[in-house]
Amino acid sequence: MISDSLDNFDKYLCLHRDFTDAAGFIGRNDSAELPSGKYEIGNRGVFALVSEYETKEISQCVIECHRKYIDIQIILTGREKIGVCNKKDCAEDEYNEDRDFQKLHGEVGFINLTPGMFAIFFPYDGHMPQTQYADKPETVKKIVIKVPA
Repeated sequence: MISDSLDNFDKYLCLHRDFTDAAGFIGRNDSAELPSGKYEIGNRGVFALVSEYETKEISQCVIECHRKYIDIQIILTGREKIGVCNKKDCAEDEYNEDRDFQKLHGEVGFINLTPGMFAIFFPYDGHMPQTQYADKPETVKKIVIKVPA
């Protein structure tokens, strides 16, 4: 798991050949105005999901991980906490290959994501998104870029 300022994203391009395509999408001047939906990026299976939602109490959130994709999560508006843990320290539910989704059960630590920040989650990283930042829900607009692992 990596969490940093978007100003430093170029320092991580060496981690995966498709992070350069992701950087091009991140650098779009209109990203904050993009409507919710799926956006294809490049020609090697990278895509972005833009969504808006209300953050939730911890008890309503789940720890998840993926096998096929690396997640690059970017907050455009709002704030959220994301629980993080190592998959090997968790109990695992059955993996759903069609959705590339596996629910985990375990303990998490938290990082704060605010506009101008990003987090990268690799297949061995459990993560619990959409957790409210403060004592009440708030609306978050987020881009999740899916990079084939």
